[in-house]
Amino acid sequence: MKLMPSAILAILVALPATAQQQPNPNQPFPQWEVDQMKVDKAIEKGVAHLKAGDHTALRKHAERDVSDCELVLYTYVHAGVPQDDPAFKTLFDDMIKRQMQATYCVSLQAMILEDLDRVKWQKRIAACAQFLLDNQCTNGQWTYGSPSIYVEEMDATPTGGTKKDVPSGPGGDKVKSFESLPPAHGLKQKPKVGKHIKVEKKRDGPAGGDNSNTQYAALGLRACHDAGIDLPPAVIDKAMTWWRTSQKEDKDAKPEKLIEGGVNGPEVPKGPVGGGTVAGARVTEVQAAPQGWCYGAHADHKAYGSMSAGAIGSLAIYNYIKDNDEGKKRSWKKDKDAHEGLVWLAKNFSVTGNPGPYEHGGMAENSKHQYYYYLYGLERAGMLYGTEVIGTHKWYPEGAKVLIEAQAAGGQWGDGVHDTCFAILFLKRATAPLGVETHSVSSKR
Repeated sequence: MKLMPSAILAILVALPATAQQQPNPNQPFPQWEVDQMKVDKAIEKGVAHLKAGDHTALRKHAERDVSDCELVLYTYVHAGVPQDDPAFKTLFDDMIKRQMQATYCVSLQAMILEDLDRVKWQKRIAACAQFLLDNQCTNGQWTYGSPSIYVEEMDATPTGGTKKDVPSGPGGDKVKSFESLPPAHGLKQKPKVGKHIKVEKKRDGPAGGDNSNTQYAALGLRACHDAGIDLPPAVIDKAMTWWRTSQKEDKDAKPEKLIEGGVNGPEVPKGPVGGGTVAGARVTEVQAAPQGWCYGAHADHKAYGSMSAGAIGSLAIYNYIKDNDEGKKRSWKKDKDAHEGLVWLAKNFSVTGNPGPYEHGGMAENSKHQYYYYLYGLERAGMLYGTEVIGTHKWYPEGAKVLIEAQAAGGQWGDGVHDTCFAILFLKRATAPLGVETHSVSSKR
């Protein structure tokens, strides 16, 4: 048998023999599972719908001035809207001129700038980092945030730094291929960061926050880290401690098998891989009880999907940052709490609703409350941890099929701009894998 790319083998071993006869090595999924033409068309229609709206209007939310600007702009970045497109330029100019006020917006801004050109925009990304550090709550969470005087006063002078250059992954842990990436739409090579900017936390946020702002802060800090911003280890440690201590303990839950592995390992053994999470080719079995997260540390609330998926991605990010600082490799693959979260997602898997009792929607089970927000969280969990399969479910093909069918005739999804953005980001597999030097972007760029 001809040797196949390891990430494809990890998926194919679970398929019937007849389904393995004509694999396409250029795709992580058999072509009959993901209709890429339909995906591309759905994204095109979704972007056209977004372009028809005004996303710069400010509104008050939790006493902050916020808009949809950053979320839509981040969606444009990954949907391949050119930077000289008038719709892109309008949002970018609006973002750059506004004061940093809100955790969600600042996190997304860091992600946008890191993706566009992390060297050119390094000082601005450092300002985003300062905002995020100064808004970390004393318990390790984040809330909606507030302006910090230290953002304007900071000295963002790059130094030679004592840490390794950041190609985009942990130092010395470079993935030599892009086997785990989706069907190619062109590959973007990000510039290496030669100089670093060190930032320090100058103030504390409030006592506590929520796990929604907290998971977006992790995304922002990952972007800052990849742009060569040296973050205080104490901030990372406190954030990790919060996620670990707020995980919902189900004393009646029994450990279940999780199939765990890493990219570019030895060939997957022949034969079916039953249940669990296939995360590459170096396959080992881990015992983990299903444990998830809710919106905070509520003893009387059960775990649900959107917060559990966000927590898994956050733990992967913080392990990745610590790996780069400490010279370790891919420790997020061995994280017990992340394993337990993945088993929870597998046990409660859904691409048709937000699984678990949603605490802001009358404890409705597998509801449409924050459904598209959950799907984008599921995408991040899969991409950041590095797995194409959760339990017995291939999260991307299953989710993509549902999203294509759910799109309205006008190109939108759900109840508004946010839902449409989250759907596009899922379909684009927008989250760059950890430790991979290149990631998928549109060939239009």
